[in-house]
Amino acid sequence: MKFVHKALGLLLASLALSSCGGGGGNGGGFSPPANGNIVLTPQGGSTTLPLNVGGASVWSPASPYTNAVDIHWTNPDGSPVSGHDLSCSVTNLSIISIHILDDASTPQDESAVNWGNIQVHSDTGHAVCWVFSTGQAGTATLNVGGVDPITGATLSKSLTFTVQNASGPVPASVTMVPQPAGVYISGSGGNQNSVLTVTVLDGGGQPVPDPASGNGGADNVTLEIVTSDSGGAVLSANSVGGPVTSNSVSTHTVNGIATASFQAGTTQGPIQIRVTADRADNNNTNGISDPVSATGSVIVSDGKLYTLAITAPLVAPNLPLITINTLGVSDDVTGGGTTIPPNPDATLSLVVSALGTDRQGNPVLPGTPIRFGAVDEPVGAPGSAEDNVFLISSLDDGNPQEGGNVFTAPHGQFTTAGGGAGPGDALVVFGKAVDGNSDLVSAVTVQTVNSATSLTVAPVFNRNDTTGTSVDYGAVLPYLIGRAEHGNISSPQTTNDIGVAHTTLNYPVNSVGDAVAIWAQGDGVDNVTGGQRRVTDAGVLAYPGVAPATITITPQTIEGNSTAHVTVCVTDALGIALRGIQVGFQFDFSDGSGSGSVDGTANTGTFDDLTDLTGCSTGTVVTTNVAATASGGTAGVLNIAAAGQTGQVEITGPVLDTLSVTVVASNPADPAGVYTVQASGSGFSPPGQVLSCSVTVPAPFAAQTNTCTFTVAEGSTITLGAVGATGSVFAGWTGDCTNGTTPTTSVAINGDTTCTATW
Repeated sequence: MKFVHKALGLLLASLALSSCGGGGGNGGGFSPPANGNIVLTPQGGSTTLPLNVGGASVWSPASPYTNAVDIHWTNPDGSPVSGHDLSCSVTNLSIISIHILDDASTPQDESAVNWGNIQVHSDTGHAVCWVFSTGQAGTATLNVGGVDPITGATLSKSLTFTVQNASGPVPASVTMVPQPAGVYISGSGGNQNSVLTVTVLDGGGQPVPDPASGNGGADNVTLEIVTSDSGGAVLSANSVGGPVTSNSVSTHTVNGIATASFQAGTTQGPIQIRVTADRADNNNTNGISDPVSATGSVIVSDGKLYTLAITAPLVAPNLPLITINTLGVSDDVTGGGTTIPPNPDATLSLVVSALGTDRQGNPVLPGTPIRFGAVDEPVGAPGSAEDNVFLISSLDDGNPQEGGNVFTAPHGQFTTAGGGAGPGDALVVFGKAVDGNSDLVSAVTVQTVNSATSLTVAPVFNRNDTTGTSVDYGAVLPYLIGRAEHGNISSPQTTNDIGVAHTTLNYPVNSVGDAVAIWAQGDGVDNVTGGQRRVTDAGVLAYPGVAPATITITPQTIEGNSTAHVTVCVTDALGIALRGIQVGFQFDFSDGSGSGSVDGTANTGTFDDLTDLTGCSTGTVVTTNVAATASGGTAGVLNIAAAGQTGQVEITGPVLDTLSVTVVASNPADPAGVYTVQASGSGFSPPGQVLSCSVTVPAPFAAQTNTCTFTVAEGSTITLGAVGATGSVFAGWTGDCTNGTTPTTSVAINGDTTCTATW
């Protein structure tokens, strides 16, 4: 304490003297205490790391891409600073990162993370920071800092690392990506420009050095259109000499990336573009002596409708989301899914989409008109043989006149079926169902019913001329004729920027499950004649209900090794019975020994019948070889699936019981040997095996008795047989297994039973 007081007095005295203003020099000045020191020592003394090609994140302290930097932290007197934290950070994570050991107590693998900033703890004056080569060549700095525990000053040291690319900086690979990959011909009204992004990398997978700066230096990338007839397509780019536009242009990379522009001409199809760099010197301005090239294409098309596909709901794997329409009042709301609005108007709406594509596979131009239509009558009455089937239809009898307006069907019933067809009805032809007839997918209007087998329609059918020659396959196409009496579909609509047109199919709730055919149609160009070509897609479905569906299955449990009838009923979220739904099934037996079928189809498949007007379908279930269990519990399940929902039927196994067999040898005339009673039958567990109970007769003879216990299933029938000492069937025995007096060779198992065999 005296020393402290003395030091304080001296300090006050020196302050007083300095305030007097006299004298020169700093003999009375105050020097702040000295700070500690941080020394960074890289492992092996090297700050060079190999290039981690591909940027692999697999790390360990022994990794060749790792350098362990020792951090030595000391006080001014050289003593170690312990118990304090230091920070480690890097300036460029794409070149180097910091790694740490994994903390097993956390779910994350910390060792796989490229850290940019971490804290390390100084222990006895030392800490370690592991520097890792992240995947890009170049230089980056490791900064280490801490707060001096004595002075409070911030201390820092830096160490610069070089990640070395041993392959050299000349081009080794070139890639080109067009964006977008498809454009439209000049004059089409669609986008005619695609930006070409070129990447040039060296042998280590690193960007090549920039060959230019401003307007100086050289170009190192050349792009050229190699398609012989490109219809006037051109490329544009910035070269070191300024902007250039031609079918061959040169430009230069910045950080390994160069860009150019492709502008379409009047030729349709893939336009091929080659991009080249010089791996001799990364300089194309002085000529290309060692080319490295890549070739890509931009698809050029006219944007006119060529194919059309209804994308929803025909391929929906589950009940689609339906809009529940509401009354037009001030609190009008719209429901969907399981949300039921408070004021529904008993109608539903289903979104229908159609995707339009031009001949080269690009989306049709935005604003392309698409027409939609629907047919839902006449169909067969519920419960009839033609329930929910279009009555004026055929699967293989239609024959549209190519390029004409006559439709015939040799077995047609245009004047009688379903009350007959009439002017104004729609004729839908499913040309895609037969190879070579996609041009004949049609939705046309009946003008005149000429006879039971002939109609006149408008407009005319397309020529079936995809290959350039119109082909007539004859009366082979599916078709239907009818009109919309229950629902309607919004039409026309126009395509968006990806070629999709959306509309809604609207229908009352009491039509859910009824058959409906829908089509989408637009106008295209015949690629052979140049005239008009109608592009159509069509499909058949049932008016769907509101998701999610609910399935009920009865009964919930059936006995194994029996025949049972299982009924599956399907309703939507509104409780509406869904007709026309397919019911799938699959058997699963716990021990693998059982087998089953539904409606004669083994193991897995679908019920023969779709759900009917009540929303139900019944299948006949037959199970065999189902193993018995001690309590008659579950031996397997019948899995049921319908309308995206699943359920199960439990299959119980027979109850295991005990059969006791007593074998008695009492005839002295019998020769010595082993006498056996064998029991066999499907009731054993596991089924199919043969069990035996034996008694050995000695010589000289002495009466013998042996009792054996078999495990069998209640309700099964076990057959007994005797085998003599030589292995042949021994005829001189009787089996008494029912009422104690009647010999039998078949034992009915109903509870504990003792069977006695005597000879």
